[in-house]
Amino acid sequence: MILHALNSYYQRMQDDPDAAMPAFGTSIENISFALVLGEDGSLRDIEDLREGGGKKLKPRKLPVPAAVTRTSGVKANFIWDKAAYIFGTDGDGATTKNLERFDAFRELLTTVCGDLEDPGYQAVLRFLRSWNAEQTEGAVSRFQPWEEVCNANLVFRLDGTPGFIHDRPTVHQCWIEYGQTASDAPLGQCLISGEENAPLARVHTPIKGVRGGQKSGGYIVSYNASAFVSYKQDKASVAETSAFAYTTALNALLASDSRQKVSIGDTTYIFWAERKNIAEELFADFFAPPEEEGKSAPASRDDRQTAANIRGLLKAVRDGRRPVDFLPELDENVRFYILGLAPNAARLSIRFWATDSLGNLLTRVSRHYEQLDIVRQYDSEPEFPPLWRLLVQTATLGKGENISPVLAGGLTRAMLTGNPYPKSLLPVVLDRIRAEQDVTYFRAALLKAFLLRNTKMEEVTVSLNPERTDLPYLLGRLFAVIEKTQEEAVPGSNATVKDRYLAAASATPGLVFHLLLKNRTNHIAKLRKDPERKGRAVYLERLTQDIIAEFNDYPKTQAPEQQGLFMIGYYHQRKDFYTKKTQEG
Repeated sequence: MILHALNSYYQRMQDDPDAAMPAFGTSIENISFALVLGEDGSLRDIEDLREGGGKKLKPRKLPVPAAVTRTSGVKANFIWDKAAYIFGTDGDGATTKNLERFDAFRELLTTVCGDLEDPGYQAVLRFLRSWNAEQTEGAVSRFQPWEEVCNANLVFRLDGTPGFIHDRPTVHQCWIEYGQTASDAPLGQCLISGEENAPLARVHTPIKGVRGGQKSGGYIVSYNASAFVSYKQDKASVAETSAFAYTTALNALLASDSRQKVSIGDTTYIFWAERKNIAEELFADFFAPPEEEGKSAPASRDDRQTAANIRGLLKAVRDGRRPVDFLPELDENVRFYILGLAPNAARLSIRFWATDSLGNLLTRVSRHYEQLDIVRQYDSEPEFPPLWRLLVQTATLGKGENISPVLAGGLTRAMLTGNPYPKSLLPVVLDRIRAEQDVTYFRAALLKAFLLRNTKMEEVTVSLNPERTDLPYLLGRLFAVIEKTQEEAVPGSNATVKDRYLAAASATPGLVFHLLLKNRTNHIAKLRKDPERKGRAVYLERLTQDIIAEFNDYPKTQAPEQQGLFMIGYYHQRKDFYTKKTQEG
């Protein structure tokens, strides 16, 4: 199913002239320089193809004859490659291994093209026959710094002629014919296309761009031991053309400039639609929505219209409206695919796979944001909390590298599938609150979402609900009032009741609150003695009594779910102190 969907995406993108999807027999590679040759094979210039400015030059991505898979040994690419293959030397010099690579490059060139009478091919052939590997550094340094060329990928250009030599029609045709005749692959039926008697791919192209994966790439289809063989087949029944299609599509989706991928924890997620849809460019922003207006946005969010569309769409789906009410061009019925990949040595693990209509996926995303919705502690905080910022709130020291991959994957799956949040989410959030004595906006949002989805709690309001009579919620509010009383009676105190008792008050209120209330009495008395703060004392005393009147006793212990509601009550009451504008007393 996954390979078939990727194969279909490749076919779709091939029909789009703006997609620049490489044809069979080619691949998109990072190319830094072009060797400009005269027809006599002389090196006339070295053209810098890199893009960017200053010291941040990046190789240009160009379609070239398909790259070989190098696991060991010497394997040359056709008419493009690294300096070691083209010059017979690199940063290590003209070693025996590099000279072997140079010979392999020249041999492949003549094997593919033979005696082809093409000026570009003949120029490359003459260049290789006359080149002296020992003099490479000096010859190259006349045009470009050797230290920049020696480890780069290079192509060829014929002086005075536009385009690259590997793109010349006669040279390209030789490469295609070579691929058709040189293959000794077994024949079989392709499990993707259904084609019979098709040459089956022996090795599939490595997949690059997965966070944490090997630079050389990894495989989602790979065999290297008899233990992995089934049905007496030593290879997957995937035709060479189909293997090329799915790996090319996957590498395009994982490219560094792709807008159809996002990394969360150790998993990289990619997504695409059955047919062209605006959601393909917007879906990543459901994981990391743009910042509030007036705030500096990341470089990838500099399109104001796009940011406005994303925020408007998020507001629409969160508030229960249909996405097409905001973006009429959005096709809710299109089938949408989401694939999550994680590194596993030289292979890639399939961490997540989902396919459904875009409308259903947006419904689940809307439920996620609706359940997270809680009053913000500060106006600068995002209205739609990105997943990565939520996850950082669960990590030790607030560092991304300390995020649990299991929790990150579970939270993402819950968002996309509508399934319950990971059971570990509640204790992890409570642990971070205990460790840091701080109920942040993001942690309160996570607690609210967990309680609504996992415990089937009927309602948790966005902001303070004075009418709510759940004991844990009331105890959380009461603790906030006690803390506020201390802050006003003893401003600038080095250690508040929150620093000492927040965790204990939520877990074992029966052991803590009697002491807290006794100290509160002293603080109220201190406020009453100050004529300017007597009104505040009356207000805080009245609020305390109104809350206590709603219950009869303090429980000895509270379950984690009750502790979560306690923290929400505390957060709501704290926020309310700084938003209410009425005059008390």
